[in-house]
Amino acid sequence: MSGWRRCDRCRRVLSGEEFDGDSTTCRDCLAGPPPPAPKKAKAGPVTRSKVAAARAAVPPDEAGPRRPLLGVAGSGDLEVRERRARRSAQEALAELHPEEFEQLLQAARSTEGLRT
Repeated sequence: MSGWRRCDRCRRVLSGEEFDGDSTTCRDCLAGPPPPAPKKAKAGPVTRSKVAAARAAVPPDEAGPRRPLLGVAGSGDLEVRERRARRSAQEALAELHPEEFEQLLQAARSTEGLRT
C-alpha cells in the first residue's frame, strides 16, 4: 500500500503519517478551520486587438475584388500551384488531341529508354 493519500477536505497529497489511522481527512483539516477555496482568476475586460479593429474598419467596397474560391485554388506554394496548373493543362490537351498526344508520349518514352 502506498504511503501517500489525498485529503478529502484540502485535497493535498500527504504522507500516511499526516492522517489518523484510516481517516480520509488530514490532521490539519481536523484540527483547524477548512482551508480557503482557491480563487478563480477573473476574466479581464473584453478588448479588441488592433488587427481586428483595422479589419472591421475597412468597408467591403474597399477590400478589393474577390476571387472565386473553387477547389484548391490558392493552396500551397507558388511552385506547387504552377505544377498543378501545368498538369491540368496537359491532361486537357491530351483529351482534346489523343492521337497526337500518344505519338508524342511514345517518342518521349523511347528517348528516355523506356518501353513503348
